[in-house]
Parts: sequence; structure tokens; C-alpha cells
Amino acid sequence: MTKQPDPYDEIERLMREALVQVEREISEQDCNDVAEYIEFGEYGVAYELLTCVLDKQQRVHPESLKTAGKMMGMNS
Repeated sequence: MTKQPDPYDEIERLMREALVQVEREISEQDCNDVAEYIEFGEYGVAYELLTCVLDKQQRVHPESLKTAGKMMGMNS
């Protein structure tokens, strides 16, 4: 019997990937805050914060962030 992949594992992977892609474009504090939310499984809060920061700075949202958002039922 094959174990189904946990969607939260994939969301976490995508969120971490997105953060790595934009970490040089956002403040260290914002980066640390997003990383902490991801660490504690608060993916929705991490998503909202990261999209807000990127929007404020008029930065493009990484595809991994968009995909994670879709998996959580949120729009990027």
C-alpha cells in the first residue's frame, strides 16, 4: 500500500521555496517572520504576510507561492 503524500508537506516545501526565491528582495525581519510562521505550520499566515510584502514592494509572486496559495484555497 502506497502512502498518499501529505498536502501540508507539499505546501511547506512550496512556501520555503518561495521564501528562498525572494529573501534578497524583502527585509530580514519579514523573511524571519515568514520563516517562523512556516516553521510552526501557520502556512496561511505565512502566505498572507509574504504576498502582502511582495505586493507592497511591487514584486512578482514566485510560482511556488502561487501554487501553495491554490492548494490552500487562497489567491495570489
